Amino acid sequence: MDVAEKNEKKLRRQMRTTSKILLGFLLAILTGAVLLTLPVATVSGKSDFLTALFTATTSVCVTGLVVVPTFSYWTLFGKIVILALIQLGGLGIVALTSFVMLLMNRKFSLRNRMMIQDAFGLSTMQGMVVFIKRVIKGTVIVEMLGAVLYMFAFIPQFGVAHGIWYSVFNAISAFCNAGIDIIGPDSLMTYADSPLVLLTSSFLIICGGLGFVVWWDVVDVLSNVRAKKIPVRDIWRRFNTHTKIILMMTFALILSGMVVTFLFECNNPLTLGNMSLGKKMLNAFFQSVTLRTAGFASISQKGLTEPTVLVSCVIMFIGGSPVGTAGGIKTMTAATLVFAVLAVVQGRKETVAFKKTIPTSIVRRSLAVTVIGFGTLILFSVLLLATNPLSLSDGVFEVTSAIATVGLSRDVTPGLNVIGKLIIILCMYLGRVGPITMFMFFGQRATNHNSVKYADAEIIVG
Repeated sequence: MDVAEKNEKKLRRQMRTTSKILLGFLLAILTGAVLLTLPVATVSGKSDFLTALFTATTSVCVTGLVVVPTFSYWTLFGKIVILALIQLGGLGIVALTSFVMLLMNRKFSLRNRMMIQDAFGLSTMQGMVVFIKRVIKGTVIVEMLGAVLYMFAFIPQFGVAHGIWYSVFNAISAFCNAGIDIIGPDSLMTYADSPLVLLTSSFLIICGGLGFVVWWDVVDVLSNVRAKKIPVRDIWRRFNTHTKIILMMTFALILSGMVVTFLFECNNPLTLGNMSLGKKMLNAFFQSVTLRTAGFASISQKGLTEPTVLVSCVIMFIGGSPVGTAGGIKTMTAATLVFAVLAVVQGRKETVAFKKTIPTSIVRRSLAVTVIGFGTLILFSVLLLATNPLSLSDGVFEVTSAIATVGLSRDVTPGLNVIGKLIIILCMYLGRVGPITMFMFFGQRATNHNSVKYADAEIIVG
């Protein structure tokens, strides 16, 4: 088999996996929508299909935009369905399917291993079973820890039964970066002065958004430090390049978002203006964290100033990290483009990060994903603004939130017309499956086109 045939075979495999992911998420959404239309799912005993479809989509796509108040519109059955869809969407169809296979003691075929490799963007098929087990185990541990911390705030307020239920729901929703809660109509605004609730939520959001690959690298290095195999001073050096870039970008985005929010909202009475200095810093930090595709709100998004809205859209568009529960074009994509720009400025021939060369194929792929993502954002913003009476900032914020699967809204979502709701549904779906499928597609698009070498073109840039 020659190189061209191998490339073609690999491409066909990637496309099969892509189709399975697309259809898997679509099937989960439609199943959830049907369940939410059942009379037992709503307090009133009836729900129109569009509302059920919107809620199922925002749950599976772990977005958080809602057209009806989750806490009062849905019954316990409806809320359990929503929670199951959130967990399914957060971990991904492939991960949960693989976990079920493990529970049934079914062996992983070569095709299943390749599908897992493709879905998670892993470089090797070695240790697939161990990887899935660690993903599920780590998820359960972090969500349980978050639920226990929430209980210290919710049980005294709501009682044991409701306090535990609210804690579990919020922990799963926060870790999966869904942003859906069942406490009340104002998200976490009633807890704007509660460091316990906001910091617990931040912890869960960040853990979910870092990505499982980063988790294990950090855990492995720290385990070696504890075993005294690695000195403390060498911790950063022992992290792989992927982990270093993700941690650096996560810190930079959270810090910059916090600073911008604090500076532009510090004297704004609609957001941080009436808080003490400590609460202003806490809520500015939480606002920056939740912009990383989480969707919980401790301050009014409608009251944000225009500069904050603009920066928020940029942070939402970037989103979280690969192989995690967050959305957006991913921090690694943005970081790769930053390093590529630095290489041009410094006159380097290669794109370098932490003394490692980033392959040209990765740079081109990152550029393609960013351009396509931005083009999609512009297209759907125009469509939403053309069909709904919204201001530019409200419309762009809403579409960015949907495409990046964030879930924050400037009080726009419930008032959208039918066309507007359908647009947002499509945005949420594309935002969840788009980055995954695009990376897979561009990552393996090796065809015979590369065998032809054309003469260099003489063009002028700038």
